[in-house]
Amino acid sequence: MHEFIQKIYARKKTATYLIIGLVIIIAGLFFFLTASETWNYGIEKLGEERYNARMKDSYLISSFLLLMAVPFILALNPFFKRYVEEIQKLSISEIERLKEQNKTAPFFNRYLPGYIIKDKSVLFFKFLRTTEIPYSEITKVRLSPTRGGYHLHIKTKSSFFIGLMAENIQNLRYLANFIKQANPEVTIDI
Repeated sequence: MHEFIQKIYARKKTATYLIIGLVIIIAGLFFFLTASETWNYGIEKLGEERYNARMKDSYLISSFLLLMAVPFILALNPFFKRYVEEIQKLSISEIERLKEQNKTAPFFNRYLPGYIIKDKSVLFFKFLRTTEIPYSEITKVRLSPTRGGYHLHIKTKSSFFIGLMAENIQNLRYLANFIKQANPEVTIDI
């Protein structure tokens, strides 16, 4: 379990660096394009006041773009913290299932699955929240392909859950079969 949590923290670090790098590239590219256009016109053609205003705008907008990374980076902390908290609560059998699920997961979902198969429920992760659905409440499971993966439709006795899963079909079938095993009354439509 410790190794799994270390991998999650490594993913967090990678995601943070990717966001920072992407924002720096975008802001730098924006600044370079707008400033080089202003430099090409020159002070003589634009006049000193207009030239300085355009340069100031380039600095301000580039700075704003850089500051836009802060909310995304701050949102990563609760997202990854929630994963770690949930993984630390897992039983030995749940950890083994998670490791098995992780072996066939796509690279992007490795160590950060969209769901965790627990003993009595399935836990789905969305970016800002989690949804836990007990197997006893599930009445129907349906998978439908999309361009980015699969829509997972879970109908419960009281509500309806739809999640876009960027998982391979093998893992989603494993989830559907586990739900069917835990609650034989569930209708599975794959």
